[in-house]
Amino acid sequence: MQKIYPIKYPKLSDSYWVRGFCFFLTTLFYACSSLDSTELQPNILSTRDYLMQEKGQFCVFSVHQISYTLNQKATESLFFEKHIVIDYPNNEGVLVAIFRKNQENTNWIETGRKLVVLQNGKIIEIQSNQTQCILVNPIEVGTRWNFQLYSPTKAQQAQITRLLPPMTYSHKTMSNLVEVELFKDSSALSLQKKQVFFAPNFGIVFSKESNVSYCYEGKCLGKGQINYGTIITYELIDYGKE
Repeated sequence: MQKIYPIKYPKLSDSYWVRGFCFFLTTLFYACSSLDSTELQPNILSTRDYLMQEKGQFCVFSVHQISYTLNQKATESLFFEKHIVIDYPNNEGVLVAIFRKNQENTNWIETGRKLVVLQNGKIIEIQSNQTQCILVNPIEVGTRWNFQLYSPTKAQQAQITRLLPPMTYSHKTMSNLVEVELFKDSSALSLQKKQVFFAPNFGIVFSKESNVSYCYEGKCLGKGQINYGTIITYELIDYGKE
């Protein structure tokens, strides 16, 4: 009868196997860390890519507004805005017409226009005699700039706060989104803040602007109870080309 010898398994205490096992764990750790860090790193690193790209392109937003009045119940309203590119001057920006309607089955009414231009790597929005810088290079967390250009008041600091994971708007999953805080002035008495999400080829797909004053008397002081003001939110619900 053939003699069967038992198989000798290596001990984890053997230095060779310990080194190999540690190398495997280290490699696995760095691979996972690298994946986590690159998933949110945008592939598009230029402000040009965060503009609407062609004539006839449009975006439709659902707009939700909450209005507060002193000693009265807050009121809510919902309407829709359509932003459509009507000209593409010199491939350095877009002229956008803005339409509005209060109900889905009514006609669009033009309410204004804005010029969104690319100048020295900055996206500048010109509307109603206001010139605002809404995004700059490099597209990296921590990038800061002056949002309110040519303003006689103090400079308002904007900054890129986050690189966002893929998000879905109007049944389209979008990648390389960037969160920007365009301005923030916060205290126990008031809040002025605007937060926006940029998506490649669309520009802004979400925004929330708060301009409210808090109660400053008695027990409500410092508790965030709103006396008056507005909070308005835009969210992309449709897009296409005409």
